[in-house]
Amino acid sequence: MLPLTNLRYLVSDTSSENPPGSSHQEGLALLIAVIALSVFSLLGLYVSLNATTEVRISENYESRQQARLAARAGLNHARELIRGLELNDLLRGPDGLKPDPSTYPSTLSGQYAFRNWVGRSTARSLNILDPASAVSGLPDDGLFNSGGTILIPATGVALTAPNPYGTGTVTTARYFVKVTDNDDGDGDRFTDSDGIVIVRSTGVAQTIRETAAGVVRANSVAVYEARFKRSQTFGIHAPIILEGDPVVPAKSTNMFGGNSFSIDGGAYPYGIGTIDTNTSNTSYPDAQVKANLDPKNQYDHVTGSCCASTGGAVGDITGTLTGDQLLLLDPAYLWNFIYNVIPKFADSVFQGDQQWSGNSQTNPQPYLGTLQDPRLTYVNGDLAFGGNVSGAGVLV
Repeated sequence: MLPLTNLRYLVSDTSSENPPGSSHQEGLALLIAVIALSVFSLLGLYVSLNATTEVRISENYESRQQARLAARAGLNHARELIRGLELNDLLRGPDGLKPDPSTYPSTLSGQYAFRNWVGRSTARSLNILDPASAVSGLPDDGLFNSGGTILIPATGVALTAPNPYGTGTVTTARYFVKVTDNDDGDGDRFTDSDGIVIVRSTGVAQTIRETAAGVVRANSVAVYEARFKRSQTFGIHAPIILEGDPVVPAKSTNMFGGNSFSIDGGAYPYGIGTIDTNTSNTSYPDAQVKANLDPKNQYDHVTGSCCASTGGAVGDITGTLTGDQLLLLDPAYLWNFIYNVIPKFADSVFQGDQQWSGNSQTNPQPYLGTLQDPRLTYVNGDLAFGGNVSGAGVLV
């Protein structure tokens, strides 16, 4: 039998001893905790980076689309403006000065880069809200203008959207447009000789700002290019052109009524020019038109430089047609132009017979354009004019 004191010491000594291997278990638990913490840290870092990457991808896609739409808007703007403008004015810029041809790049890459209003590296880093500093000092050659009046500025045109965070608008993109000459064989890239020019539009849209190797990339850039050809098919200097064989008035009508009209060819030979589609017969359209004019009351209302004011300025212009104008003698071209081209691109299309009068409230004359804004008007039917009618462009 043990003494009480010895029993106390025995119990105390037994309870204070650690189980076998407990120190190894504590070390393993710490290692597992460290590994788990590392895994979760890496997982959190991956999720964070993945979320950032997704934001950048979606934002870059949206920015790219905005840049493309801006570039296309620039081409559409150019298409509307280029009608009626002198191509050489566009090539030489608003200052009207012809640059030294030696300033045109000699290398192929330089020639392609010359078509850009702003270089690609500049476009990727410029401030789309205020690009003045990026474009200052650039030559004005190729800038859209009309006789020195700038139509598309060097700083481009900003595209805006309503401000989602307050009042007003925010600039989402900007486009820059430049006109250059094609290789028309004359050796002068600042003078057009074939009626063809190249229009390049650069669209720029802001994106997440990045810095890589010291270069700041702040924008998405898209470039669209188109060739514009000025057709001289209808560059005939007569107010009215009548083509056919024979040329006769509409059924049960007179070709001309009364004497309240005036068809003035100005400095050009004829007020009414005729095109004979069959010169091998004895049917002469100019004689047919003139036969429908009253020598006493209507001759003096059709004037031109060909003859006296009382001579009736009507004449055949078939022999004067050159270049694109010769297409007017091609039936296939005329058919395609009248039934396919005109209805698609006309500013105004009228179906059925029309009666227009500049002095009538019942059948008023529609807008037919001005010298500054020529229009393409298509009437699919017979057309009767009355009163004071004016316009500029092509009426078919």
